[in-house]
Amino acid sequence: MTTKGKESEKRDVMFKDQLVTTADLENFKTDMLEALREMIKSDQGLPAKKWLKSSEVRKMLDISPGKLHMLRASRKLAFMRLGGVIYYDREDIIKMFESNKTPATKNLVNR
Repeated sequence: MTTKGKESEKRDVMFKDQLVTTADLENFKTDMLEALREMIKSDQGLPAKKWLKSSEVRKMLDISPGKLHMLRASRKLAFMRLGGVIYYDREDIIKMFESNKTPATKNLVNR
């Protein structure tokens, strides 16, 4: 290892009596926020897997088994059955939300 690498490694080690500057805290905050943004952007707050089981969908949407059955029966939510297990594509769940979204209206006040 080079001398420069050893010096850099020494600076990265934390000691109990080491002072933390405001700049250090700002850098930490920036790094932490960027990491959180990347995590949120990568999975958009949804489970990372593509295919979800019924229990996972019910938990994610906070709905009862009967409501999920109604969404399947009315063909509002696509599904796939393999053996005795029903799977849902998370993209289909997002599409269902988008198609059922009610647009907001603007309240215009005459002046």
